[in-house]
Amino acid sequence: MQYNEYINAESKFGTHQGVKGLEYERIIVLIDDEESRGFLFSYDKLFEIKPLSSSDEKNIQEGKETGIDRTKRLFYVACSRAKESLAIVSYTDDPEALKNNVIDFGWFSNDEVEVVS
Repeated sequence: MQYNEYINAESKFGTHQGVKGLEYERIIVLIDDEESRGFLFSYDKLFEIKPLSSSDEKNIQEGKETGIDRTKRLFYVACSRAKESLAIVSYTDDPEALKNNVIDFGWFSNDEVEVVS
C-alpha cells in the first residue's frame, strides 16, 4: 500500500474502528488478539476462549462497561459492513473451542464455520 493511498483514504484495507458507517460488497474480518497488542478489546474473551479477568468480573458485577462490551460492539461494526459476503478469519490458540462457542452462541451455523490448520 502506498502512503498517498492511505492518507487519501483510498486503501482497500481498514481497521475495525475505521470502517464504521461504511459498506462493502465483500468483507474479510481479521482477528488476532496477539498481534493487535491492545488492551481495550479481547476477541478471545468474547468468544470465551480465554477466561475473564478479575477486573472484567468486577465490572460485570457492578454493571460497568467491560472489554467484552467494547469488543462485542467492535465485532458488530466490523461484521455489519458486508452487503453480500462476510468471511471472518480468527487466529486463536483453540480454534475448535472458538468454532463450538460461536455456534453455541447462535452467531453462526455449523456449515458457516470452518477450522483450517
